[in-house]
Amino acid sequence: MVLFDDSELPPVLTETTRVVHGLRVPMRDGVELSLDLLRPDLPGPLPVVLVRTPYDKVSSREGELYVKLAQRGYIAAFNDCRGRFNSDGVFRPQADEADDGYDTVEWIAAQEWCDGNVGMTGGSYGGQTQWYAASRRPPHLKAIVPFCSPPSSLWRNEPILGGCWLVGTAEWAVAMGARSWQLLNPMTMLSEHQPYFDTLPLADVLEAAGVSSPWWDEMMDHPVRDDFWKRREYEHPEDLAVLNVTGWWDMNFPGAPLNFEAMRAGPSAAKQQLVIGPWPHIVNTSRELNGVDFGPDAVIPLYDHVIRFFDRWLKGVGNGIEDEKPVHVFVTGANQWWAEDEWPLSGTEDVPYYFRAEGGLSPEQPGSEPPDSYRYDPADPGLRAWSLHDGPVDDGSATPRKDAVYYTSEPLTEPLDVVGWVTCRLWASSSALDTDWHVRLTDVHPDGTARFLCRGALRARFRNSFDHPELLEPGKPTLFEFTMDATGVRFLPGHRIRVEVSSSAFNRYDRNTNSGADNPFKDDTVVVADQQIHHEAGLASAVVLPVVRR
Repeated sequence: MVLFDDSELPPVLTETTRVVHGLRVPMRDGVELSLDLLRPDLPGPLPVVLVRTPYDKVSSREGELYVKLAQRGYIAAFNDCRGRFNSDGVFRPQADEADDGYDTVEWIAAQEWCDGNVGMTGGSYGGQTQWYAASRRPPHLKAIVPFCSPPSSLWRNEPILGGCWLVGTAEWAVAMGARSWQLLNPMTMLSEHQPYFDTLPLADVLEAAGVSSPWWDEMMDHPVRDDFWKRREYEHPEDLAVLNVTGWWDMNFPGAPLNFEAMRAGPSAAKQQLVIGPWPHIVNTSRELNGVDFGPDAVIPLYDHVIRFFDRWLKGVGNGIEDEKPVHVFVTGANQWWAEDEWPLSGTEDVPYYFRAEGGLSPEQPGSEPPDSYRYDPADPGLRAWSLHDGPVDDGSATPRKDAVYYTSEPLTEPLDVVGWVTCRLWASSSALDTDWHVRLTDVHPDGTARFLCRGALRARFRNSFDHPELLEPGKPTLFEFTMDATGVRFLPGHRIRVEVSSSAFNRYDRNTNSGADNPFKDDTVVVADQQIHHEAGLASAVVLPVVRR
């Protein structure tokens, strides 16, 4: 199938490129950042596409996208973030990227080799740096293409999800070192359990790993969403062309659709695009993930579309890209791309699937049914039961956990398309003053494999506000409502829908010790909690699925 109309991709203008090393870019506070260029053998000035990364600009220069851009008349620029590799200063995650991004964009625009049109691209943290720069509204920044960017709020995904700390951030801190990589192969990061993850309190994890990090210590002093975290959120600019790219199993998934929604609400709505594929954090590399084959359409000519996007918004080429469908999502199960007018998709119906007695899951509301119970012990080493790998991993091997409950539908008799944000309405009670709720949605295949789709999490004290925590009244049924990110799946006939509820997703997220301490990041007082999940009239727990009926 043709996902995008990229038949009019501009021709290669030159095969000859050269690298300019080590330009020094002054920041407003006098710190100088290092910048390299990949320049085509073409007369200038030319538009520039900037990559700002903490992961070594040298390793980015040979990327396929950047070579293609240079061959088609762009200068690709590569910038080490402050305090990383060849740039001066001290690296503080997220803290300096807005001003540094603005200053770098405007410095580039003022150079004789730039025609005044600047774009940005890059992935993960390099997607985040684009949004930080854009939030300062540099006048020469016209378009960005963030791959797998985290969302604005650092409490919505990374390093914190619903109040729960992403433990892999500790390995990231170890790997990053002071200026350069401290792992021989950084690509193995965040995929395996590290012994120091087991350390309590969380604040001491880096010490157990044998390293120190001022920015880690500073974060551990801020267990609520206070001004420290709010200063690290980015605003969405009024006028900017953005192509957001992510995968359903991207570890930073919610960033792309949330940013798309925010920009579509503004005056530059016609300049926004969103692509969600059947991919993990590294997008568009394989049709297969965790043993699931998504078919020949899973990998697309994505870079060709990126070039067309920049041609339109940096060069002014009238290629009609703004007249095409702005949203492209891959629906697994059906294994097909859908081209849509908006996100969330029009015509979506929110359908609650209620938790039922004896592990049932049904669109029918419960009547009088006793709650389900389990015990959560933060010190139990058996907590490490779910895979750290991103993708449609098989949860069947971890079922049943003694510290979890499972709700599974009857086998479906016809296809059910679920595409969009999933939410959880959980009625629960705990014997503790504080605890966590982790909920996973899976697709149970006829062979018993339970393929992970999406997750949600909430630390109980933050049920009403991340700014002002409230401890629990032990034993009192309480409503916890939270987003479980999104999915795009066709549940096929014979498949079943499953919801998994636990109080721990360790070792991906930190363990709540249940003590109710003022700063749980610095608490090692372990309290065993007896948990109850309610499903009865008036206390009807449910997962709400965005069903598309067409």
